[in-house]
Amino acid sequence: MSTNWLTRPAEVGIGNGGAPARRAVVRWAWRLFRREWRQQLLVVTLITVAVAATILGADVAVNTPPQWNAGFGTADHLVMLSGSDPHLAADIAALKAHFRTIDVIESESFPTGTVLGGQLRSQDPNGPYGRPMLALVSGHYPTGASEVAITSGLASTLNLHVGDRWNEKGRGLRVVGLVENPQNLLDDFALVAPGQLSSPSQVTVLFDASASRLATFSFPFGAAPVTPQRSNGINPAIIVLVIAVFGLIFIGLVAVAGFTVLAQRRRRSLGMFSSLGATDRNVRLVMVANGVVVGVVGALIGAVIGLGAWIAYAPHLATSVHHRVSWTEQPWWLIATAMILALVTATLASRRPARAIAQVPVIAALSGRPAPPRSVHRSAYPGIILLGVGTVLLALSGGVGRGLGVEVPLGLLATVAGLLLLGPLALEVLGVKAWRAPVAVRIALRDLSRYRARSGSALAATSLAVLIAMLITLVATGRYADVLDYFGPNLPSNQLIVYAPGNGPGSGNTSPTAPDAKQTALLHDRLNTITTSLDSHDVVALESSANVAVNGNSTNAYIATPALLRHYGISPSAIDPTTLLVTSRPGLAGAPRLALLYGNFQASNPNIQAVMSPKLQTFSSLPTDTSDPNLLITTYAVHKFKLPVTPAGWVIETPGSLTPLQINTARQTAAAAGMTIETKSDDPPLDELRNDATAAGILLALGVLAMTIGLIRNETEGDLRTLTAVGANRRIRRTLTATTAGAVGLLGALLGTVVAYLDAAVFFGSQLTQRMSHVPVLDLVLILVGLPVVAAAGGWLFAGREPPAIAHQPLE
Repeated sequence: MSTNWLTRPAEVGIGNGGAPARRAVVRWAWRLFRREWRQQLLVVTLITVAVAATILGADVAVNTPPQWNAGFGTADHLVMLSGSDPHLAADIAALKAHFRTIDVIESESFPTGTVLGGQLRSQDPNGPYGRPMLALVSGHYPTGASEVAITSGLASTLNLHVGDRWNEKGRGLRVVGLVENPQNLLDDFALVAPGQLSSPSQVTVLFDASASRLATFSFPFGAAPVTPQRSNGINPAIIVLVIAVFGLIFIGLVAVAGFTVLAQRRRRSLGMFSSLGATDRNVRLVMVANGVVVGVVGALIGAVIGLGAWIAYAPHLATSVHHRVSWTEQPWWLIATAMILALVTATLASRRPARAIAQVPVIAALSGRPAPPRSVHRSAYPGIILLGVGTVLLALSGGVGRGLGVEVPLGLLATVAGLLLLGPLALEVLGVKAWRAPVAVRIALRDLSRYRARSGSALAATSLAVLIAMLITLVATGRYADVLDYFGPNLPSNQLIVYAPGNGPGSGNTSPTAPDAKQTALLHDRLNTITTSLDSHDVVALESSANVAVNGNSTNAYIATPALLRHYGISPSAIDPTTLLVTSRPGLAGAPRLALLYGNFQASNPNIQAVMSPKLQTFSSLPTDTSDPNLLITTYAVHKFKLPVTPAGWVIETPGSLTPLQINTARQTAAAAGMTIETKSDDPPLDELRNDATAAGILLALGVLAMTIGLIRNETEGDLRTLTAVGANRRIRRTLTATTAGAVGLLGALLGTVVAYLDAAVFFGSQLTQRMSHVPVLDLVLILVGLPVVAAAGGWLFAGREPPAIAHQPLE
């Protein structure tokens, strides 16, 4: 039976050459890759970056959380004993007799002038269990009664160096070395030789014990054994893997466009290959083998770069995660998975162009004419179903009231898959709405609608970039809007809070006493010294009561004194006589579960009463930073509940940002009177976080548009030659590219934003109104308006060049 030479040989009844033919095809694909590697550099680079970023991100994520046994060394149990216990020595001896091997660490706290303070610690550097908790940085460990080694952070705070003398509570100690706790680099302590603490406030005993041996020992009253607890949350490596899957999906969409253009460039070669007897399977194998080669090359280069970057970065990660990191601590299973996924992504991305090019008739392939668009009838139901499944999973996750379970990443993956399926269908709208547009615009929009195989991947990638940016923006907005668990920057850079003794954050003093006249004079004298050194006269006093709390947190519940109200421009007469709380937190009024607690908070004799949904007034003139007086107890509440009032501290504002020298001078002055200070932390403001996420999303989307629109225009170069030959000028060519980029950017921005809001609405659930009270208007305008405008402007500026050949099809 004869075969029509205009079509490819049928695969049924005709041999395909077997293994030798497949080997020959693969070798040809490898030669094509080496010859045309520049045309595939974009996809190889994207896969390389994805694999390298996944490896580096996984290593960072796995090593970022504190070590699960931090504070235990190599022991599996510890017990804390009170240093004031008269039977302390007998208790330690009993522990040693029962568990045989123990490690004893003695400590006592001392003030440093900061809210964190420091510890004086006695520990054996060669102890059986505590060695991972102690490392020598320089010098040597203390051995005598007059020697001490300190951490670098404490040395900076106290302005000490190796060889200096340190007077600690009248005891002269010579600094002989710098030490650290590798499991917690924020642990500021001074180390003395074992047995040199005569009256420790706390004793930690480390030991190993089985459950049966533990059950047979009677621990001292109030001293229960503790075991290290592994995190019950999602493994950070799993989170990185989910992010990597998102990234590879994104890259796969771009790779589809790249392989589509590559297939069009090879049409003549593949047509000649078919005319020599190659079957559809052979032709598909050429493109699929090319995808495999691209995946292997990108995965190997990415793995080498990622591992090299991690080895170089691992020593510096400790400054961010505050514990020592070894480069050998890597999730090797995740590295292998990332490389396999990269290979699978490139292979799958090449399959659709391979199927499409295999169906082109031989005569059409040899002629070099563009293939007519094929009618694609795709149902929207799969995309809608996946979006529904994703929203249900996010709803089942429990939202912000629970930790992140497996439902959250699965729900996000489902919604992303639904977005990717629905995105190309939105291109049909462009063809329908283009009939009234100018000719150049109409051609560009109809081209996008007709050739969805090449434009759909660009739209899907752009939508995914916008979705990621908007999800970060909305989740950050929701987190900062939690008025009951207030979060955000603590202070402005030009502000400092001086806390009275026992009133600083984390002081643990539940019943601070009012200072006597002599102490008050000393505090004010030190305060005047601090304000003079800061060249500031803007000082407001803070008063508080240890007998009141709002939702269990009394850190910032200060008293609304007339002086404090006047400082922030609030007239005392503007407050209703029966109001209990005054705040600047938007949304706190009417918040569910809001409670004002008062009474005796002593653990030994608690007697707490609650006022649910207390009457509250909101004043925007009060500061909103977390450590500033943003939540005040009215004087009416003080008298009504008979609350004792004590000085809490002073807020000092300076003309400009505080310098390190000013901060250190204020700290030393405050420490001399037992006071502590607090200055601006590194927590970013909400606007900065949202703007950074939006800018990153827009840049990513613009990068996708630049790459994919360039690929689309490369594929339609023949059409541009035809248009130029019939008289299309530079303005028309610019309009074509600008319309293509702007339309894809607008559709991508709309789809990504809508799906992001859908996910956020389901995730926040009943708290949506509260969490989304601050609509990110600027970010929405930048994405919905700025992204398509910039894309269109970029297309207009970088298009318009006349094709180098107009009258004929260039030979490859």
